[in-house]
Amino acid sequence: MIKKLLFTLLTFTALNTYGQTETVTIDWSFGSNSDVMPATAANNTDRTIEVGDTVVWNYYATGTHTVTSEAGSAESWDSGLIASGSGVTYSKTFTTVGANAYVCTPHNGNMYGTITVVADGTLSSPQFDAPTKFSIFPNPSTNVMNINIPMLTDEGLKLEVFNVLGKKVYVQQLSKLSSSVNIAKWNSGLYLVRLTSPDQEITLTKRFVKL
Repeated sequence: MIKKLLFTLLTFTALNTYGQTETVTIDWSFGSNSDVMPATAANNTDRTIEVGDTVVWNYYATGTHTVTSEAGSAESWDSGLIASGSGVTYSKTFTTVGANAYVCTPHNGNMYGTITVVADGTLSSPQFDAPTKFSIFPNPSTNVMNINIPMLTDEGLKLEVFNVLGKKVYVQQLSKLSSSVNIAKWNSGLYLVRLTSPDQEITLTKRFVKL
């Protein structure tokens, strides 16, 4: 009887853990972007969430802004222009695993971020031990793009680079924590740098500017 009760309790706990959805809020105004420090700041615009979670963008200051997905994102959306004001928000529930780079279209130079969506239960699982972010430097750059990863999965990660039209311009398999890519012959402009695991459960994206 005790074993049966224990099994029932563990099953109920597991269902609750993997069935819950979360809502995260991002402060959205001039200067809200991926580079805000510390990374835990409310207006740092990068978040890693699970399938079914909702992101709320809080128009906390001034201006009229959009929340618009960029080419190559796992999901596509456009909030349209929304004027800031007390209590003004835009929200989206994400249903597809993958990376979603987004911008404010009138202010894409200083309002941008990435929502990374992982499988349901991934973040609540104690055995989850995989990179949740990476760094690119220098950024912007003219000749070389250096990529640092805090840790690697056993299978490594695939590096892909896309231009603003969503066309893949570079691909490489990463098997070490630090890698360098020669970009001297690339066209100047904005690129999306994406890292993915073979099972697609890890997808990380950053913006990169080639001078």
